[in-house]
Amino acid sequence: MDLFNYDNQLIVASLLGAFHGTNPAMGWLFAVFLAVQKGERRVLLYSLVPIAFGQLLGDSLTVGLQTFARFQFPLKTVHIVISILILLYGFYRLFRYYRHFKWSGGLNVGYGQLVLWSFLASSTHGSGLLFAPFILNAAEITDIIPLWFLHELSMLTTMTVIAMIVYHFGIVSFRRFIVNFELAWAVLLIGVGLFLLLMNSSVPGHVHMHGGELF
Repeated sequence: MDLFNYDNQLIVASLLGAFHGTNPAMGWLFAVFLAVQKGERRVLLYSLVPIAFGQLLGDSLTVGLQTFARFQFPLKTVHIVISILILLYGFYRLFRYYRHFKWSGGLNVGYGQLVLWSFLASSTHGSGLLFAPFILNAAEITDIIPLWFLHELSMLTTMTVIAMIVYHFGIVSFRRFIVNFELAWAVLLIGVGLFLLLMNSSVPGHVHMHGGELF
């Protein structure tokens, strides 16, 4: 089941985090709007902190549930269930990629509301599902932690850099570079779901944790 070594997994997790952070729907565009509205660059940086925290909470919930299932139930069963869920959610997103998470509070929000908005956006976006290959491939829970840390650090760094650039040069200047991330995200989810289904044939029937050792 070890399709790539751990060093390569660290690289992939970082790249996945960068792609995650590039998506405007993940919050950096909201932070830019807030900074433009208030006319202060520091608002941009202040806003990114609760947005990143909300992303972390939303993704951690999904990743935590998958990790719990991975080490508490038969691996083959968990593998199939997660694969099918990701595939179905990917198709759901594919046919509804034009619909976005809507926030009725406008731009007059506090930092606590930014955390809530980001948490809801991350949870409904399914970004934590893309971490499933690392979770299912992990031999120990501790294998997941460095991967998760690099993913989140890469996401936050990418969000910050892009937000600063867009704020400095103006949103209008970057309109022509904006691609349909929602459609790309749906295709990526479908690809991950199919990849996991193909991996399933090499998954052993049962894997349990006891006393920190695998049996």
